[in-house]
This record gives sequence, C-alpha cells and structure tokens, in this order.
Amino acid sequence: MDLSVIIVSYNVRYYLELCLSSVRKASENIDHEVFVVDNNSADGSPAMVEELFPEVKLIRNTSNKGFSAANNQAILQASGKYKLLLNPDTIVEENSFSRCIDFMENHPDAGATGIMMINGSGKLLPESKRALPTPRTAFFKMSGLSWVFPRSGFFNSYYLGHLDNRKISKADIISGAFMFLRGAAIEKTGLLDEDFFMYGEDIDFSYRLLKAGYYNYYFPEVRVIHFKGESTDKAHINTIINFYKAMVIFVQKHFSDGTMKGFVHLIKAAIFLRGLLSLVRRSLARVFMPLTKLSDKSFYRENEKKERKTLIVSDKEEFLKITNLLSNAGTSNIVTGRISLSEPGTEADALDSLVNLRSVISSKRIKEVIFSAKSMRTEMIIDSMIRITDTKCSVRIAAENAGFIAGSRYCLSLRS
Repeated sequence: MDLSVIIVSYNVRYYLELCLSSVRKASENIDHEVFVVDNNSADGSPAMVEELFPEVKLIRNTSNKGFSAANNQAILQASGKYKLLLNPDTIVEENSFSRCIDFMENHPDAGATGIMMINGSGKLLPESKRALPTPRTAFFKMSGLSWVFPRSGFFNSYYLGHLDNRKISKADIISGAFMFLRGAAIEKTGLLDEDFFMYGEDIDFSYRLLKAGYYNYYFPEVRVIHFKGESTDKAHINTIINFYKAMVIFVQKHFSDGTMKGFVHLIKAAIFLRGLLSLVRRSLARVFMPLTKLSDKSFYRENEKKERKTLIVSDKEEFLKITNLLSNAGTSNIVTGRISLSEPGTEADALDSLVNLRSVISSKRIKEVIFSAKSMRTEMIIDSMIRITDTKCSVRIAAENAGFIAGSRYCLSLRS
C-alpha cells in the first residue's frame, strides 16, 4: 500500500466532513487507507464518518487520549509506505497526495515533507516551515523580535523568514497539521512521544528525524487550507497549559545538558511568563467580552445579526442551495449575486465571472465570499483565496451537499 492517511478528531464534525471529502478526491488512483481516530467527540462525528465515509477505518476512543497517543494508535495499524498525519480542520488539494509521494520518491533522504499552509483568509501560515527552536531562536520569537524583522535569517530563524515561501527548501520542523512521513523513518525513530498531549509532538518528532539522519523538506508546490485551532478552545485554561507545558517538555528533553543549561532556565522563565500573561489576558476577555455560543443553526462566535454583503462563487444549482441555507438559517446576509465559473459574459444570470472577483468585491463593497466545494476544485478555491486576501473579506466554504458553510471560527448549519 502506498499511503495511510491518519486524522485525529475531537468535536469538529463539520470541518472533518470537509476534510474527508477532500481526502477522498486526493486519494483517487492511489492505493491507500484512511484512519479517523476519534477522541471521544460529543458532536456526532463518529456517526457522520460511518454514514458518509464508510471506507474510513474509524477508531473510537472512550476518552481524549491526546494527539500523540491517538496518532500512534493508527500508526501501529497502518500499512502504507508513507503515512500522512493530517489535522481534521484542513482541506487538501486534489493532487496533494500524488505530488507528495512523487517528491518523497525523488528525495530518498527525506524523513518528512511539509507543505504550504494557508489559513481561512488565504494568508500563508508561517509555521509551514520552521527551524529548530533552539534557545536563541525561541528567545527571538517570544520577545517579538522575529515579528519586528520577519525576513531576517537571524532574528526570524524560527520561521525561516529569509527563505522564499515559494521555493522548495530544507526545514528542521514540519507541522503536524500536514506531516507526510516515510514509513521506514518511523520504524527507525519510533512513535510520537506521548508526553506531548496536544502540542509540540511535531517539533519533537521532526527533530528526532534529523537526529536519525534524515532531512525534512518544505514543499510549497502542494497547498492546504488549515482553519487552525478548530478542535481546541484557545481561551480554555487547559489548552494554554498544554501549549506551554509542551514547550517546557521539549526544552528539558533536548537542551538540558552542557552549556545549554543556563539558556534553558531563561527559556523556561520566559515560557512561564508568557503562559501567565496568556491566562490573565484570556481571563479578562471572558469577563469583559463573554463569548456565547449561538443557536444550533449558527455557532463559532459569528455575529449573525450584522448585515454583510455576500458573493457566492458557484454554479447555478449550488447557488440556489446556498442561498436557501442562508435564508432558512435566518442570517442577515445580503446576497449581492453569483460569481460564475465560466468565461466572462457567458452566463447572463451571473453578476460576473471568477476572473473579475477582485474588482466585484471592490465595486460592490463585499464583506463575505462563499466558495462552493461542489462547484470548484480545492486548487481553484485556494488560488481565489490568495488573490483576495488583501480585500479583507471573510471567506467561507460551502460543503459539497450545501448542508453547511464553514470558515475560520465559523460554521452555519441547519443540522441538529
């Protein structure tokens, strides 16, 4: 078998459905298997997988085992030559897997390959490629100097700011959101370290690959939408503690010997301070700006009362389904019209065509764009998202059956 795709899921039913739909397309003509390890979700995720994706090998946990332990469960059962660790809040391009397989075949020294990740607004996620978080690079990141000098190879070495985001390069650390692994490398390095419950396991495993004699690569010819953080409540105290605890574990594990000891104490102090500040800031936010969930029809902190001019990019059939969903959900969207996927001027009922999307957004003062996953290839959606990033429009994606619409910290559905 060529590929085993492993997805660990926790209470992200709608994002998981989008993800698995894209995985199904990307897996065509590849000898593959797909695992979903559910960490005791309470949102109906397992039932959805069984109903809509019967080909998926579902592992149901009766408790939240964490990211590392859950991945290890599937890794031990997986038989693919390559193994992809994939977050459930991602959407992959149709040729993602075949391109990664070809890249790994042509780079036998590669232990892991990462790709270009964009967020739900079309912006590049800097963690697509990272350097080893040595005390120096970690200090510059936590002090904010990496943000002040984003293209510096010295101050922003953490995110390899001096390297061209569009070019293939070696990168110490590959993100666990899309970590394309050589099976033989896993056999050599061992499984993910289960001391890392939720964060840091990708940094640790990437470093272990380097120590085992492999290289890790950043391969931007493959792109993935990563909504990022949908399976965690970033304001929850346990999430914050797990994040900073992972940083401490990594520092203690790899940098506690010899001349690094003094730096380790400084980094641990900085980690503690940042963690404390995060807790205080988020506690104040909860007091003064309580985040309340909306009805079952609409959730993830989106103010549905605010009117916003909306464009829908789709074919005619999907346009009707999406507008019906918006209407039945009682949103305040003002649907300005449909953007056609055909050549300009060929569809009389369309406001304009995709090639003129930017100009329509500007002239009509559009605040939201909804792309149809049924009408468009993921590659086309990503191209369009990147082109309109600077317009500051909210970007949403309607599922293939138009049963829900998802975006960053947003989901609209009529399902129970």
